[in-house]
Amino acid sequence: MSKEMGAVLVFGAIIVIALVMFAAERRGVAKRKEARGGREIDVSNLIAFGSAAGEGEKTKTPK
Repeated sequence: MSKEMGAVLVFGAIIVIALVMFAAERRGVAKRKEARGGREIDVSNLIAFGSAAGEGEKTKTPK
């Protein structure tokens, strides 16, 4: 087998593994969404404000 054919096989295997991992992740996302009753969870507030944003502590306006 030539070096070129070996490289094609190696990169082909990497692509196949990446596609399998992507499909498994999409199935996992679908299962988690189904477990939440189909609701989407917006995590951008959690990233920006920390876990307290999920509870609404930092996003409330003071009275």
